[in-house]
Amino acid sequence: MKKYISQFILIISILFSNFSFAQEIKPLGKMPLQPSKVWFHGEAPIEQRGSEFKKWLAPSVKIVVADGSGSGTIVYYDSSKNIAYVATCGHLWNYGTMSSSDGLRRNLTCKIVCWYQNDKKLAEPKTYNAKVVFYNHITGADTALVTFEPDWIPNYFPIAPKNYEYKKGSLMHSLGCDGGSEVAHYEVELVGIIGESLTTLKNSPRPGRSGGGLMDDKYYIATCWATSINKKPSEGYFTPLNVIHDIWTKNGYDFLLKIRPQSELAKKIRIIDRTERQQKYEESYILFPN
Repeated sequence: MKKYISQFILIISILFSNFSFAQEIKPLGKMPLQPSKVWFHGEAPIEQRGSEFKKWLAPSVKIVVADGSGSGTIVYYDSSKNIAYVATCGHLWNYGTMSSSDGLRRNLTCKIVCWYQNDKKLAEPKTYNAKVVFYNHITGADTALVTFEPDWIPNYFPIAPKNYEYKKGSLMHSLGCDGGSEVAHYEVELVGIIGESLTTLKNSPRPGRSGGGLMDDKYYIATCWATSINKKPSEGYFTPLNVIHDIWTKNGYDFLLKIRPQSELAKKIRIIDRTERQQKYEESYILFPN
């Protein structure tokens, strides 16, 4: 009799454990959950929002869609048109693709939530209307472009060249709104390209970081699209540069793949125009070397 009771308790414990796990990994932002390919047990992700991380926090945003939310990164700002270009993932929308030409016809929209205006942390987050230019929600090719009109001149992280080298063991900056919360910085470690994704360890994504940028000190180098299924965060999966370059070029936005990193010193120079009281200036207004 004791044997059967012990077996019954064991079965109930397993079922309860699975139920708790399912609750713990409930997707936000429709983040896919992938089986682990590298055995690694880490601690819960460490959320970093200190002033020393403003450089990466400032261009990082939350993207709100009809039935959830994800994350994104400003990768360019065109001052002549007052358009900020935001890179994100495609799985915030229906499976499949929407080309840039289809986007013009469909007029798909979303919301952008910002906590920063460059070095200035806002007292309250601000929300902006945004347009979905195109999206690609295909396994192994998960990327999208969103635009909005900011009321400040935003800093940005340009997309790295296609031949950018991912160095195993290097530490990078993963940004996003885990659980739909305020954007945070997470330090992750590069493993390299495994299958179709750039894989990372340490501080791995939780649902809500979908679409968040992976950055080094100058460039945007990948887009968060999935996390492993382990109870303790172990791996993050990111859309690599070769996929981003391919999809963005096919949609006619290859000009965004040729943007150079901003000169931080030049951006901090105050422009005093004694002939016109302009509020916004082209990046080329102040010349600086490559």
